Amino acid sequence: MGALDKLTLLPVLDLSGIMSYINKALRRLQKEKNSPYEAYRHLFDFSEKKPQRYSKWLSLVGVMTVFCFAAAMIVFLNTLDETKARAVFQSVPFKPPVAAIYAQALEMQRKGNLQEAKTSYEKIVKIDPQNVQALNNLGVIYMEQKDYEMAIKYFHDALDMNNEYVDAHYNLACVYAQKKDSVQSMMYLKKAVAFNPQARQWAKNDDDLKPLRGLPEFSALMKEPGNLP
Repeated sequence: MGALDKLTLLPVLDLSGIMSYINKALRRLQKEKNSPYEAYRHLFDFSEKKPQRYSKWLSLVGVMTVFCFAAAMIVFLNTLDETKARAVFQSVPFKPPVAAIYAQALEMQRKGNLQEAKTSYEKIVKIDPQNVQALNNLGVIYMEQKDYEMAIKYFHDALDMNNEYVDAHYNLACVYAQKKDSVQSMMYLKKAVAFNPQARQWAKNDDDLKPLRGLPEFSALMKEPGNLP
């Protein structure tokens, strides 16, 4: 729902209804004996077919007075509502579309502008803390900067949002391989392959996983299920 849809539209005042109410009230009073309002009947009673000239004039003045009062109230209340609306628009910051920020961040990352890309991904995470793609890519940036602890943190943050997110499992395998922790690296690589068998093809040519290539466990994992002995 847009902000404009939240604005409350002011009701239009029904002048005929106001005059009808006044007439009815006066008629009830006129029924009482010696009513003190009898002298003012000509000011509000529009039921006479041929009112006198001065009665017409006074009636017109009465209608115009009520109309002007109603119009003044509408202008006043509308002014208040417009002021309130402007205050709401000024106090609520516009959130940029995440997709546009992500596209810019990805392009900057591909060009090697890691600091700018990191700033954009962090902005996305502030807007959408559960954005696993932004969390994963922040981990990749920290891994490229060899800040492995921060990389591990962001990959785990992504898995906290989606434990089956294959990219985070695969990248954790790469981080731990760079840290020379083959046990942790193989554990996450197996999970990545389990969630997406295509991860085998990624691993075969990934320089980050070079420390694992001499391991029999790695060689066995790289074999396709149909090629197993």
